[in-house]
Amino acid sequence: MKGKKILIAGIGDLLRSDDGFGPRVVSKLENMNLPKNVVVKDYGTSGLDLIFDLGDFDEVIFVDAIDFEGNVGEIKVIEPKPRKIAENEVVKTINFSLHEIDLEKIIELASSLNILPKRVMIIGCKPKDLSLGLKLSEEVERAIGRTIEIILEKIREG
Repeated sequence: MKGKKILIAGIGDLLRSDDGFGPRVVSKLENMNLPKNVVVKDYGTSGLDLIFDLGDFDEVIFVDAIDFEGNVGEIKVIEPKPRKIAENEVVKTINFSLHEIDLEKIIELASSLNILPKRVMIIGCKPKDLSLGLKLSEEVERAIGRTIEIILEKIREG
């Protein structure tokens, strides 16, 4: 991935327990010595900021708490196949934040606007608790280290 501009985007709400997984991972990455072509940013729940930044990158790795079949704290790497959405759906989608719509819709919108990077990856952790709270569950907290290892592997892979 040398030379390619890579965005590592933390997604989630720090005030909703395990939903803060993405921002917590990128917070740790911000303190690491990463290659100059890698940008790490916490987007929280602000969808439009994220969408408009995507056009500046060749690759994006989203880090988020996502629900899937599996065990709490399990990590899943997904390379989505984005579809474009109809123009009237684009207008509706722009009126929401990431808190109100899912990451899949953000990816579809970016694809429809022709600003989605060539390579898109989601590294997700299965949450246990999404209620109001500032702490991650133990299982999700333990997943942070392995998630960082996966991200570093993906950066090196090229």
